[in-house]
Parts: sequence; structure tokens; C-alpha cells
Amino acid sequence: MGGVRTVFWDFDGTLAVREGSWSTILRAAVLAADPTHAVDPDALAIGLSGGFPQWGSDGMGLHRHASDWWRAASPVLVDACLGAGVSPAIARQAMVKLPGLYYEPTAWRTLPGAREALTAVARTGLPNVVLSNHAPELPGLVDALGFGSLVVRTITSASLGVEKPNPVMFETALRLVGAARDSWMVGDNPVADVAGARGVGMRAVLVHRADGPVAAMTLMDAAAHIVAAESEGVSIR
Repeated sequence: MGGVRTVFWDFDGTLAVREGSWSTILRAAVLAADPTHAVDPDALAIGLSGGFPQWGSDGMGLHRHASDWWRAASPVLVDACLGAGVSPAIARQAMVKLPGLYYEPTAWRTLPGAREALTAVARTGLPNVVLSNHAPELPGLVDALGFGSLVVRTITSASLGVEKPNPVMFETALRLVGAARDSWMVGDNPVADVAGARGVGMRAVLVHRADGPVAAMTLMDAAAHIVAAESEGVSIR
């Protein structure tokens, strides 16, 4: 089987989490634009309840620059602001403030065992790659949180124009880093991470939360599981 067996890691909810919901982040952006502007985060949450547009040919698509990606995402965010009574001018200014606030490293918390798990895998000689449904700035955040020396590459849905669990996301990631088909995927989402990876023939480990009768592992348990399987030459999906 060609390629180098690689361990792909989801980011948000797997290696780190951002404190606060999208509505509280959006409120912070509004206040950054105008500290005197009263805005109800519950009203913003109602406006965001429909979710963001999906990546892919029928959604947000692929954008060369981060600013273009955020511009494609902004209509949902602006509409949420307008629905909460924010003026159009302040809503536009908030969109300028939002990326920096969202990716402020101090707003993110690394999850227990994240750095140790990446280190344990890297020591075996297996490359670590972050594979996440995220905006274009994620590689900078990965570095800022101290993961940069432990991963060889960070691949985002924004950089590919498609998101997990779409098989194109996994197929493209495997090809970009020259990874073997039976590489690993570690993530906290049983559909986007686990089912999506297994659908293209990868092996997958669920962490942090259970999937029905299947118990989730801690990050360190996941790393130990992968290292043991590699050392024993066992094909575990």
C-alpha cells in the first residue's frame, strides 16, 4: 500500500476548544466596533440558528485569501446582527473585527493530553496532520497554541473548498501529504471524523464522546492505541 501512514487529527473539539458560542463571539465583534451598542446574544443566537453555508460547489466554495472566505461567510453573520437590532454600519464594522477575535489564541483552550498525544505519535515516526473544518487562519492558531512543531501540516476545509465528512476532503488530504490509504483519523465527531474517514478506507478513533455503544477514548488513550496497533502491525479500523 503506497504512501506514508499518517495520523490526521481534527482540531476544534478534539485538540482545542474556543470559549464562548458563536453568538457571544459575534456580540464581542459588535462591541469592538461600537462599545456603546447594546446587543442581546440570545437574539444573535436566533439569527444563527440556521447555521452557516456549507463548503463545496453549492456553498461557500474555495477562496484564495482569508478575507474572501470571511466575506463569503459574512451574510449569515450580518443577517444575525441585523435581526438583533444592530445597525448595518456597525454590522459591517463587526465583520472586520470578527476574524481577529475568533482566532485570538488566548480565547482557545488546549484539551487535556493534546500535546502529549501528538508527541507520543510523533516519536514513533508517524507524521501528524491537522485536518479540520475551519477557516483559513487555522494554521496560524495551531502554531500559536504550541502544536506547530508536532504537526507537519494543517489542512482546512477552507483551503480545499469542501468539508468533512465529504470523501473529497479525506481523499484530497491523503493525496496532499502522500499518506497511505490506511492512515488514521482521530476526532470527536462520529459522523464527520469517524464515519467520513472510514468511508474512504481510513482507520478512525473517536475521542471525548461516545457513539452509542462505542466508548470514546481520551487523547492519550487514542495515541497509545495507534502506537500499539502500529508496533503490532494490526489492521484496526
